[in-house]
Amino acid sequence: MFRLASSLFLAQIGFHAFIASLPLALLAAGRDDAEIGAIMGIAALTMIPAGLAAGGLIDHLGGRAIFLVGTACFLLAAALLATGIVSPAGALAGLVLVRVLQGVGLASCQPSALSLVPGLVPAARVGTALAVVGVAANISLAIAPPVSLAILDASSLQAVAAATLVCVAGAAWLTWPAAHADRASRTATVGERPRTFRPAWRAAWLAPLLISMLYVAHWGVVTGYLPQRAEEAGADVGLFFAADAVALLILRVPSGYLAGRLGSRGLILAGVGVTAVALAILLPVPSTPALVVAGLGTGAGGALILPPILLELSNRSSDADRGSAFALFSVAFSLGIAAGSLGFAPLIETVGFEVALICGLVALLAAGAITLLDPSFRPAPPLAAEGSA
Repeated sequence: MFRLASSLFLAQIGFHAFIASLPLALLAAGRDDAEIGAIMGIAALTMIPAGLAAGGLIDHLGGRAIFLVGTACFLLAAALLATGIVSPAGALAGLVLVRVLQGVGLASCQPSALSLVPGLVPAARVGTALAVVGVAANISLAIAPPVSLAILDASSLQAVAAATLVCVAGAAWLTWPAAHADRASRTATVGERPRTFRPAWRAAWLAPLLISMLYVAHWGVVTGYLPQRAEEAGADVGLFFAADAVALLILRVPSGYLAGRLGSRGLILAGVGVTAVALAILLPVPSTPALVVAGLGTGAGGALILPPILLELSNRSSDADRGSAFALFSVAFSLGIAAGSLGFAPLIETVGFEVALICGLVALLAAGAITLLDPSFRPAPPLAAEGSA
């Protein structure tokens, strides 16, 4: 489990190293906010078809193989930037290619790693284990943006990409010991597998996936437009991302533990409330202290929402289709982020960042309404239900 979590941590640097550094590099190259938001949002848009493809492939080929596909995409994207073949001031097509590769990488690596978890721990510990693996991505998010900004300030985006290459290569190497759990999971359920490579679908997944999509729409606005807004105000946006990830890191495992014992509904509603307050803090012109407080709030909200959602999807799946469930989770996230970054781009140009963020806040409240009203979120599912997944 430690090696799997470490591998995911290193792999996702292939994505997180660029969420703050790339927008600032594009801004320095003279690109406007709408173009920067569109370039950043392409990764999320790519994750939609990539996630759909990854779901069926994970169910058939296993998590390790698709994880390695994802790391290969991250490596190629970083290599294009490190060598200068693609640059912030260069052709738009090259930047689109880099973001497409990064989107495919994230759509492949995260669900692949999550699909391996039930084969590594007893069934009663799946909720906590999913949270532990999720923490690895949070640590990546905590470390990669501020470190990448420091490298960018000291050198260039090429240096950021070169450091990313080393990290992702380490992720690919660490993934190999996951083969045992991968084989065990695939062999145990071979008779249950669908005969096509299309992702599986269960109606029970709909509510968790809708909540995921609506919840994360604000993050598309934040990643697409907050770095430029903070830079213009003289605030340190790297500390926002670091604070967000630190809060996720501290609270995610306790949230996963509590979700398996107290139920999902209360935790998700609490997360919606905390995130809403954090977004309200981001509405005025940002200062560094405000960004830190807001980052702590968005991170705490995510920590309360994500582990219960992942546990719900795991409990509503079997080994034969759990890869599809987690891949569709990534697709739902991508749809939400794309709505925030690409879908709200016209609002940024016409009425500004504040209105786009308010739209994200409305979507967040809709996620809370679904959680409150949908009867599938039982207030306290028994621990045995976790073991039946």
